[in-house]
Amino acid sequence: MNSIFSMFSIERPQLLLLMVPVFPAALFMFVRFKKMERSLVDFVSSASESFVRSRRSVALRTFFRCLAWMSGILACAGLSWGSWQVPVQKSGCAVSFVFDISYSMNAMDAAGGKMSRLDAVKVYCANLLPLMDGVSVSAVISKGDGFLAVPLTQDFSPVYSLLESLSPSLMTAAGSSLGKGIDCAVSSFPQNSSQTSMVFVFTDGDETDDLMLRSLQKAARFQIPVTLVGFGSEDGVEVLSGDGQTPVKTFLMANKMRNYAMDVNKTARKLFSKSDFVRYVSAESRGSAVSLLEQLDSSSESFSYEIRSVSRHDLFIFLSLVFFALSFLVSEVDIAFLRKRFGKIVSILSFSCVFLFVSCSSARSRILKGSIDHSNGKFRSATVDFVSVLEDMPQEQQRDYALFGLASTYISLEEYDAALEKLDLIVPEKTDDEYKDKALASAVFYNKGVIFVRRGDFPKALSFFKEAVLASSDNLDARINMELCDQRIAMSKKKAGATEMQGVSESKNAELDAKTAALFNLIREKEQNQWKKMESKKEEKNVLDY
Repeated sequence: MNSIFSMFSIERPQLLLLMVPVFPAALFMFVRFKKMERSLVDFVSSASESFVRSRRSVALRTFFRCLAWMSGILACAGLSWGSWQVPVQKSGCAVSFVFDISYSMNAMDAAGGKMSRLDAVKVYCANLLPLMDGVSVSAVISKGDGFLAVPLTQDFSPVYSLLESLSPSLMTAAGSSLGKGIDCAVSSFPQNSSQTSMVFVFTDGDETDDLMLRSLQKAARFQIPVTLVGFGSEDGVEVLSGDGQTPVKTFLMANKMRNYAMDVNKTARKLFSKSDFVRYVSAESRGSAVSLLEQLDSSSESFSYEIRSVSRHDLFIFLSLVFFALSFLVSEVDIAFLRKRFGKIVSILSFSCVFLFVSCSSARSRILKGSIDHSNGKFRSATVDFVSVLEDMPQEQQRDYALFGLASTYISLEEYDAALEKLDLIVPEKTDDEYKDKALASAVFYNKGVIFVRRGDFPKALSFFKEAVLASSDNLDARINMELCDQRIAMSKKKAGATEMQGVSESKNAELDAKTAALFNLIREKEQNQWKKMESKKEEKNVLDY
């Protein structure tokens, strides 16, 4: 589940140990106050108002100072959670090769049954690497676990050496875990790298722990494309298992990998404008290597957004100062007296303080923040706000408003296909030929009309503006745009008719003889001279008419 704490991290966790002295210090203050209370019991009754007030002041002062200390420690420890998208200019490519070396790759059904799947991988990659000049490459071997055999490098000689020695005997881990191999490849890329990262997995898709789908989804969340290159035959062939005696039939799981790609891309399409994070390519299909190289060319110079965690350093510094100030305030002010005199005001202020300090991040507040960011032109920040609401799977109404806000942001970014896709997901509830939320339904149709106006499709835009007016007659903008579209369509029809008439007259003039054509030209010249004289007289007459 992708919630606000999905990217929770602590930069310096060792500093959290400084919170331990808080509890002995609080206990020391409690014991010290008890001793003072016993020494004063002969002079002041423990039930007196002043004594009760002192006890409350000491307790609250100790409590707030402990909170101030803990908030300061959290600020120094570098606590962060949540996520935001940072625009990053990518230059060059970094590719991680994941080699499936499980025993199923020994099946002799590659290249028309002439070699094993693993031998076909060796030949395929040996021919692919010389065409990847300027690309950084790492290599991961995957069996029952994933292991980074070659870190990122532009020197391919270690990769060639690894290709020659690829064998199931390289790893002792039993089974086949492609998911762990993909996870290892994703973690091999350095954080905040300036290169575009991607993963090529050379496999037959046969796994024993079913972790590949989860790992592909994780790679998509980090916006790292993964290409699954399939080796083998879907008809299946027998191969010996790890004990060297038991025959097992293994297949190329092409349909399984295609379905995984469709599922991951469908989910990614809701979060990002890009939707081809996972692809499946058959190694024996024509042009498979070309499709891999085209991905490198298209990603050599790109502009993307990295998801980074949000540091909460400023928040905890602020809380530390507030708690420290409150520790003095509660020891000097009679809270009970204020509650009696200003009970309602204190309650409202207390509730407001709790709301602010806890920093509640509900779906509605994030939708509001996204709307404010959108109106201020901070489109990327607004996108992050609306996407975070959709990730938390809110109520139906909140989901519709988040989708509408996200679509409006895409329109501002001129990403019309993505905007239409989000607007199509909004299905306003209808009762007795009327929409339950008339304003939302009208706004959805209105934005669709705006998109088609910008695309120049005025008839389709007109139909959506009409739907917006039918949904809510109060939508004045939709009425105005409907009239403008109607006029634009009428003007287009008139221009088309004038062009058609001009073509007919020209065709007729072509059939006239030379004398008739000369006569028409003479008449036309006289008419033009007459109009010019009339226009010049008008200009002289109205020369002072500003």
